[in-house]
Amino acid sequence: MTFRDVLSLLVVLATAVPAHAAGTAWDLEIVPLKPDIYLLRRPEPLRQPVEGNVLVIVNERDVVVFEGGGMPVAADNAIRLIRSITTKPVSHLINSHWHGDHNLGNQAYRAEFPGITIIGHPATRAAMLGPPYKYVTEFQKDLGPTISEWTALKEKGELSERRSVLLDDLNLLLTDAKRISVTPPDLTVADEIVLHRGTREIHIRHLGRGNTEGDLVVWLPGERIVATGDLVVHPIPYGFGSFPREWIETLGRIKEFPFEILVPGHGEVQKDTAYVDLLIAMLETLRAQAAAAVAAGLDLDATRKQLDLSAFTARFPKDDMGIKLFEAWWSSPIGRSAWLEAKGLPIVQAGSGENN
Repeated sequence: MTFRDVLSLLVVLATAVPAHAAGTAWDLEIVPLKPDIYLLRRPEPLRQPVEGNVLVIVNERDVVVFEGGGMPVAADNAIRLIRSITTKPVSHLINSHWHGDHNLGNQAYRAEFPGITIIGHPATRAAMLGPPYKYVTEFQKDLGPTISEWTALKEKGELSERRSVLLDDLNLLLTDAKRISVTPPDLTVADEIVLHRGTREIHIRHLGRGNTEGDLVVWLPGERIVATGDLVVHPIPYGFGSFPREWIETLGRIKEFPFEILVPGHGEVQKDTAYVDLLIAMLETLRAQAAAAVAAGLDLDATRKQLDLSAFTARFPKDDMGIKLFEAWWSSPIGRSAWLEAKGLPIVQAGSGENN
């Protein structure tokens, strides 16, 4: 999911923000996973704007970090927590994919650790240097009118508590956006590389297209930990501009890792394959239904109306927030991708109409 997707869903977000959320949307906490392996996460995975998980690997002489944070302030908070764990420098920062909530904090790491190497897939670097990142320069245009309107309502005492929480975070986002300097990977990995740190191996792999064209995962065979980026997102997956057929295959390859811990791009750590199996089953069902709809001559709107995920929805949040976000983040965008795929049409990430 990109911030452009978030900004286009403000109506959904205005009713989905937790009413009593504390702190900011970019505050993180430390969760030890195994010796010298830590997760930095936001306690509320459904809070807006979205912010991803960060995996921190402390080695004998250095630190390797998976995910650069969604804003400079997020990276600042992550670096502060890393400094509370160790004084060792971060030598490598890995971006799982091109969506901004995973890399718009890159420049904060480079400023703090000048010798750092930033790693990503070639498609991630291309997207960060190309048209998909035009939105990074347009936060004021995208956010300004809504912030002005809600600020006026707040001054009158007419803004709901939920919108007030979101307004505070949007103001911070707009201020912090002025600090963004897009910092793409300087080392690209099209297939696999392995970082060796003593007896520890850090595998960085591209298993195939899925959520994006260039999803990278990190596999720690000694610790049996896999970090997936947004190939796996909990408790509600993201489906913007994704590739359903190949995603199924890529998730199958993730299942082949004998992991004890799966760190998703957002949300709670998984200890088995049950959630991955759920995603695969949903994608298979979507593809079959979209193919049948296209064979019957249905257009995109008609296909979306006919898609039936009722066999799966009980496994996802069922409150008002969960229902709205499941539609906005998953069923509507992935339905579009499944329809395009069935029609034999290209899926262009961040292309015109991706959010429609």
